[in-house]
Formats: sequence, C-alpha cells, structure tokens
Amino acid sequence: MGSDPFSARLAHKWGPTPFLHDSRTNGVRPRFCATRATNGVGPPFLHNASGGRTVTSAELIRWSTLHERRARKGGLAGHSFVIALLAGLALAAWVWSRTQISVDAYTPEEIAVANAIAFTRGSHVWLAGALVAFAVAFMRVPFHLYWRADAALLAQLPIGGGPLLDAALWRCLRAAAATTLAVAIGAAPLAQLSVELTLRHVAFAATLGLAAALFLPAVAIWAASLVAISQSERVQHLRVAAGIDKELRAPTAAQAPAPSTAALGAFPGFASTLVIVGVLMVSAWLTGGEPRVSAPIVLAIIAGVSVLSILGTRASAPKSMGTILRDVSALDRQRLAMLEIGPPTAIERAIAKLIGDAALPYSKDARLMRRRYPMAFALGGLIFLVLVIIGISQPADPMPSMTATLVGAAAYGLAVAGRLHRLPIEHVKLSATLPISSAARRRAKVVWVIGWWTIFVLVPALFAALRQPDPIEGLALLGGGTVLVLAGSLFPRR
Repeated sequence: MGSDPFSARLAHKWGPTPFLHDSRTNGVRPRFCATRATNGVGPPFLHNASGGRTVTSAELIRWSTLHERRARKGGLAGHSFVIALLAGLALAAWVWSRTQISVDAYTPEEIAVANAIAFTRGSHVWLAGALVAFAVAFMRVPFHLYWRADAALLAQLPIGGGPLLDAALWRCLRAAAATTLAVAIGAAPLAQLSVELTLRHVAFAATLGLAAALFLPAVAIWAASLVAISQSERVQHLRVAAGIDKELRAPTAAQAPAPSTAALGAFPGFASTLVIVGVLMVSAWLTGGEPRVSAPIVLAIIAGVSVLSILGTRASAPKSMGTILRDVSALDRQRLAMLEIGPPTAIERAIAKLIGDAALPYSKDARLMRRRYPMAFALGGLIFLVLVIIGISQPADPMPSMTATLVGAAAYGLAVAGRLHRLPIEHVKLSATLPISSAARRRAKVVWVIGWWTIFVLVPALFAALRQPDPIEGLALLGGGTVLVLAGSLFPRR
C-alpha cells in the first residue's frame, strides 16, 4: 500500500498529510503521532507524523473534505451543491407552473388582480417546498454532528474538542448553504411578478438557513452533552458495582435527573417545530399581507438566537465534544452503554397480538426504534399536526401544503423502512441464529412501517382530504404515497 498521488501533491503544497490512501477501502487511514503536552500534563494531542504540529480545525476540515470527496459516489453529480441546484430547478419549475393561470384581464386593475392571484399560488407552492427542504435539513443535523460512521474513530483519536466541533459545524454549514441555495433558486420564477416580494422569500430562506446552520447544531450538541454526561454518571455506578472503584465521586452541585437518550432526537425535533411554527405565523408577509406579528422582527429574532446560540456552544462544547462522539457512538452500537429501552406501548401491544409469530421481533423493533430514532415520532407528530390543521382550516388552495407534507412523509417512511434492516436495529447474523423465521422478521418490520404510516399520516391525511371541496386529488396523492411506502417496506434498501 503506497501513498496516494493526491496526498503527495498535497504534501508538496501544504506539508505532510496525516492520511494515507487505502485503495482496498476507497478511503483513508490515519498516520498520526500522539504526544503529551509540553508540560507533561493533560491529554495527548494529535500531531502530524513528521511536522510535530497540533492538528488545527482547518486541517481537520480539509482532511475530512478530502475523505468525503474520495468516498463520494457518482462523481460530480453526487456533490451536494449539484444536487441542490437540480432540486432548486425542480422547485422553480413547480412554482412557475402554478403561476401560469388563464384569466380574461384587460384593464390595469384586472391585470394586477390576476398577477396577485398567480403570485399567491406560486408563493404557496414555494413555501410548502421550502418547509419540506428545511425540515429535511433540520433532521440531518444530528447526522452531521454525532450520528456518523466515523464518530467512533474520531472519538478515539487524540484530537482536540475544538477541531472536532469545527469540522462538525462546517458540515452543518455546508448542508444548510446547499439547502438555502436550492430554495432561493426555487423562488426565481416569482421575480417576474414582483421583485420586492421575491426578496422577501429569499429573506425567509436565508433565515431558515441560519437556523439549520447555527441554531439546530447548537441545540443538538447541547442535547448530546446532557446525554453524554448522564452516560458518564451511569458508568461510574457500573464501576462501583463491579468493584473497580470504591465509591462514587461526589457531585459538585445538585443534579437534575439524567435525561433520556431520546433527547438526542427530541430536542432538535422540538427546536425544528418552533422555527417552522414561527415562520408560518408570518407567512402572509410573503404575499404582501400583514401578519399579526411583524415578520422582520420574527426573522430577526430567529437569526439572532441562531448566532448567539452557536457562539455559546462554540465557547463551551469543545470541552465535551470528544465525550459526545464516544458516548453517542457507544449508544448507537449498543456496546458498553446503558440503554433506556422501555416496554412496548399500548398501541404496540395491541398490534403485536394481531401478527402471530412476528410479535416478538415486532416488539424488539418497536422498542429499539423508539430509543434510537425518536425523530420518527417527533416528525410524525408534526406531520399529524400539519394535516389536521389543513383539514380544520380548509384553505382555498390546500394541494401545495398536502403535496409537500405527504411527499416528505413518504420519503421519511422509505428511509425508516431501510433503517429497520440495518444496525443498530437489526443484527442480521445474530438474528439468523435465533428460532425466528426470516418471514416473521420481515413481517414485523412491514407491520411497524404500516403502523407508523397509518397513525401519523394515513388517518390525518384522510381527514384533510375529505374536508376539502374536491377531495379527489388529495386522496389520489395519499394513495400513491401509501403504495410507495408499502413497496419500500416490502423491498427495503439495505
């Protein structure tokens, strides 16, 4: 195994690189040297093998970017900004199609009214698409921070918490920028009707982008720090019980009850809901209306809170970032970690009674999904709430909101169907040794997906569609999404 030619060029320009290319894994492996601090006290720091310099945030970001570029599938087409460009063009085409209306308008007043109607139709579509795009971006934040394949490796390497945090925040910033670009491109067709109102849409996108880049990472890191601290306390109890330590270390102050590991997804989900509800409260401002609360003030508050929260996180989180990566990785792999796996709920017990020999694997899947993917329930609750609100309010043009909500729900349903067949939910080799048939295991996972879809999507979507004057389009959309999710659960992507 030799050095990658790119690494040689990088070394010529930037100095020695701490990575060697591994052609067998299409990735990189570290070549590091860990040394103690100059005074001999404190944790080891990561140094370049020949340069003797501590790894900085810029270097770690550059090496991480190099690794992601080498591991990327699809070449340039797989780049996040290329995908954002294509998604933005698709949203722009949808917005443009909604602005095309056929009316008889001859006087300036009639033309102005027709333009206002066309702009409103396009704005509603844009808002629905923007909320779905940023909801996905919000959900992806924990995966940029600590739910990553390399989190366990990074936690074991003697890298300072500052570079680890900066590299994670850089991934969040890059993802938020790509989403903001896609949503801003989607608003372009509205400029032919009103440039001023189009700029308001861009301001909305920029504010949501700040929340995705700054506010959500701060909330997710704070939640992970609480869980990591509670895991460390539980490890202390285990060490005492095993006789390794004689007594617990005395707490420095009164401590609140340890938070559940569900906080890893629940707190970011709650923060996402706050941001989305906040922008929906002032969405009338996009079409020239006057919401009850000043839209610029609300947007300024979201932006200001995002900046202040990340500044506070950047000042405090480096001390615990390594612990966060290590403990969350242990929880993901269910190794050397205290797992909070509660009993099945009443609904889950009722479903288990109906599925025969699939009841046992279904119970296992349901409990592990509730612990590992609490976002499925937080997002499901948000979908349920949005669809119920559509049904109660009966808007004049409900299809953009219903389309965006059901498409987002179907996409997440497909993702969850795949996760049921992967670690840490399913240990394929271990399950094959148990006296449970593979058909029962597959049926249990299909039933879980159907139950999630029925409770959070199917029932409220039926209510929303049947409450509209013309329910055919909504029912057709719901039927298509149901068939798609059912097919995804039967033939999952593993």
